[in-house]
Amino acid sequence: MRVTICFGGSIIAPGNPDVACIRDIVRAVRELKARNHEILIVVGGGELARVYINAARELEVPGVDQDQIGIAATKLNAQLLISALGDIAEPSPVTAFEKAVRAMLRDKVPVMGGTTPGQTTDAVAAMLAQASKSELLVFFTNVDGVYTADPKQDPKAKKIDQLTPEELAKLVGSAEFQPGMKTIMDPVAVKIIQRLNIKTLILGKHEIKRLPEILNGAKHTGTVITRVSK
Repeated sequence: MRVTICFGGSIIAPGNPDVACIRDIVRAVRELKARNHEILIVVGGGELARVYINAARELEVPGVDQDQIGIAATKLNAQLLISALGDIAEPSPVTAFEKAVRAMLRDKVPVMGGTTPGQTTDAVAAMLAQASKSELLVFFTNVDGVYTADPKQDPKAKKIDQLTPEELAKLVGSAEFQPGMKTIMDPVAVKIIQRLNIKTLILGKHEIKRLPEILNGAKHTGTVITRVSK
């Protein structure tokens, strides 16, 4: 199976890099490769990106430059993961979708960070899934699925086990992009998922260890974005 996986910066680097989480990712990706899955990865910027973006904002740095600072943070996280993955990974962060696909076809795991100002890594992952014709798109976040509201702020929020891209779009709304923004998912990514009709999983980081089994059909605790019937 060809799979694009987005590891949110909130799990890779919630403050300092989460070494245990990165080890889990390495083990899971190596096992997926051993099972002949084709894997493409996107990594977010996490708290490092937000700290630097906030500093830039205080310094009245223009928004496009704030974006570039955030992109630099994603590339640092991407390089850390690449180094941990070792010889199975493309040796440096990939910046173009075509190069990522070529790396995958050479049996390497391409790892991307941010690419273009004005986009989150959610959107990058969705565009990478599109460019690579992935069969599955997986997002790992610090929340174990999609909820009716922010579960960290609303104790009555309920997890949604399954929904359509259209239902996800209604939940996300049309939030205006801001550097360092936090949402369920970037609205641009949701639009791409709608257009592709690609099966999408939104999982908590505790499911990283189980990813090989989940791809093999095992149950999980996250949310499934289902394909739309044509």
